[in-house]
Amino acid sequence: MPCFKPPKSSIHLIVRAFLTNDEEVVLCRVKGKEWFFLPGGHIENGESVKAALVRELCEEIGEDSYKVSSFLGACENIFSLGENISQQEINLVFKVDLPKNFKTRTKENDIEFVKFEKRELGGLKILHAALKDGLLEWEKSKRTFFKEIS
Repeated sequence: MPCFKPPKSSIHLIVRAFLTNDEEVVLCRVKGKEWFFLPGGHIENGESVKAALVRELCEEIGEDSYKVSSFLGACENIFSLGENISQQEINLVFKVDLPKNFKTRTKENDIEFVKFEKRELGGLKILHAALKDGLLEWEKSKRTFFKEIS
């Protein structure tokens, strides 16, 4: 593996899965919270975006038979982690076909996966809001989205 220089920036590059079939979507949440997010995680040095997404799904859920079918869009975000501490990230979102008979289990103790009907997406608190807007736009138009920091 080649050696990589440390980045000058602390922007996080994240890959996320819109894990779905024609009728359902699977979202992730921290146990006990009322908000949801798309499964995924950080892209590691030397790793392709799709390989990172499959790896993250395997680490979080445990299956490795995911089909990354299309790029949906990108979304920038800056959010607070606490007093005077912020984080900036760029999220790359891909449609991942939901495997048949998918079980909403997790390999991590602090998160859980919840299955919803697609028509419920608009009423859910999905973080961050611009990413949710991009998903809803994609569901209507099937056109890629880009959401900038506002």
